[in-house]
Amino acid sequence: MKKLSIFTVALFALFACKAELPEENIQEPAGGETYLLEAVITPPVETAAKTYLGEKTGTSYPNYWGAGDAVSVNGIASAALPTDSQYAGTDKATFELQGVLSAPYYYAYPSSAVSGYSSGHATVTLPTVQEWSATSYDPAAFIMLGSGNSLPLSFTPLVSVVKLTIPGTYAAKIASVMFESLGSQKVSGPFTTDFSDLTAASGASSRVNAFAPQAGADFGSCVYLVIPAQTYSGGMRFTIRATDGTQMTYGTSSSFPAQAGKVYTLTTKTYAPDAETTPEGMMVMSSNVRFASARDKSSNPDTGDRDWTNRKSAYYAMVNHYRPAIIGLQEAQKEQVRDIKNNCGGYNHYGLGRKNGNDILAEGTLWGLIGGTQAAEESSTILYRTDLITLNSSGTVWHSNSPTSANSYFSEMEDHVPQTSTWAILTYKPTNQQFFLLNTHPSIYGAAHSKEIALIRSTITGKNTGGLPVILTGDWNMTEDNADMLPIENNYSSARKTAPETDYFETYHWWGSEARIIDHIFYGGSVACSLFHTDRRKWNNLYISDHYPVYAIFDLSGSAPVAGPVADFDLPEDSVIGETVTFTDRSSSSAGIASWSWNINGAIYTAQHPQATLTQKDNIITLTVVDRNGDKAKVTKSLILGRMTEGATHEGYTADDLFD
Repeated sequence: MKKLSIFTVALFALFACKAELPEENIQEPAGGETYLLEAVITPPVETAAKTYLGEKTGTSYPNYWGAGDAVSVNGIASAALPTDSQYAGTDKATFELQGVLSAPYYYAYPSSAVSGYSSGHATVTLPTVQEWSATSYDPAAFIMLGSGNSLPLSFTPLVSVVKLTIPGTYAAKIASVMFESLGSQKVSGPFTTDFSDLTAASGASSRVNAFAPQAGADFGSCVYLVIPAQTYSGGMRFTIRATDGTQMTYGTSSSFPAQAGKVYTLTTKTYAPDAETTPEGMMVMSSNVRFASARDKSSNPDTGDRDWTNRKSAYYAMVNHYRPAIIGLQEAQKEQVRDIKNNCGGYNHYGLGRKNGNDILAEGTLWGLIGGTQAAEESSTILYRTDLITLNSSGTVWHSNSPTSANSYFSEMEDHVPQTSTWAILTYKPTNQQFFLLNTHPSIYGAAHSKEIALIRSTITGKNTGGLPVILTGDWNMTEDNADMLPIENNYSSARKTAPETDYFETYHWWGSEARIIDHIFYGGSVACSLFHTDRRKWNNLYISDHYPVYAIFDLSGSAPVAGPVADFDLPEDSVIGETVTFTDRSSSSAGIASWSWNINGAIYTAQHPQATLTQKDNIITLTVVDRNGDKAKVTKSLILGRMTEGATHEGYTADDLFD
């Protein structure tokens, strides 16, 4: 092989810099002045870092070769500059490579970024995650190319640099910064090039991320981001995330022309967290409304604040606040369905009484006088907003060996009370997307559960013949890890477990005295879930039911869901007040988790598996993770502690009170 040394001249990369720009305004430097980028700063020897900007002098940033730099010529990579190279810290360098070269020459920096040379074209990959630095750009992202028929080689950058300063005196620190192109232009991933221009190839992304060290970066510091030189027709957006899990977005919707070899200096507004917002999409709620007619129980009669007459205004307040597209009601009686429709305008219904099989709002001659008549009927009713939802077809099955027969039930239901599942094929009007919904309420008797789940599965298969997306709501009277739930768990996704923002709170609370998670929402098919939430608030200072409602936000655009990060963690077991415990992260992402932000009773931790001393009985823990694609996921859990007694129980709490 021929051994050939190639010499470079000064990098004829033209950079420009200007004073800090006004907020939300990015434009060319006045007069379009350009400055020669002569070289790059030499990093400390121990970092073995590559090319960097030097300190700003006047209106220019010097640019030097650094240890570890390597170039490629016609696809042949050179040797990297060693740490003690005489060329490190200079504007000229000699790179040694082995191979046979002939003109024309196509050359690139860094050598690792370019592949697939063919007829003067190459594939260039810009990293989706750039090295965080408050003094310079990530050298792996600073693409320089050139071509010619003679030596020496003269490189030209195809990228720009944004120097972003983030002021503020916020209590937390900067965890990450994500740059997004709001138009069709891409900023990371594979690009094709003819050595004069970049064109995004398949798989290119509109995002690039920079993650601060684990402890975070101080507000007031800056970060450099490398972006392809192009006109960003839709403008750009920065998402600044803090170590406490909050974030602030900042940017411009106006066109931004980023010229090659220029540094654009931008200062954002002072950091202030954006208000929490509900993602856009179709909200589906599941709510056991607790029947209206009083049950004469000496220990817990449904009187006072538990009586529907007194709590119904609180229920209206909840519904009118959220305005879900769909509410799957369980235990709903005629009075309740009527009251909700009359006081929460815009809803229609489908639901049959579980004993007589009539429309739950059908009139009866003995209304309200005799138990078991239409007034006392319970139902699994579907409420739907008529401005958002069209009901195409519907039906009811009874949980029995004769599922089309009203008032029938499996023999294992010892109370001889029938239960129903209500199904419907619906259209979400904003996207004209059809989907299949089933709202259910299995028995409290576990002996019947396997048969009930099998019936639910066969109903979906038999009625959803078009293979539509599926959404399941219900008070299932089972936890998700119950063995009888496996056919559901194995065939559908739990909104609670997969939504990027979710929680694990009790849903059945029996007026604040118990804690069981038995109300669930599942989904499957071409539908994505962006949020799951348990509404644990009192409305008008009243419990709306003995169950908290749960809801999920779904994207029914018809496209297949895109997998993102899932936030999850294990709660410490058998913990007591005053004990230092470890929270074990179980989060996952195909891209890899890049940062963790824990809020444990208001204290912030950034370790993957933090330790904390718990000094109270009721503890709220929120974990926010960001993966290397810049996608965020959040989960909140509750941990109830008590002081351990001699009998190894938690003082003041029953077994049902303790959950994870």
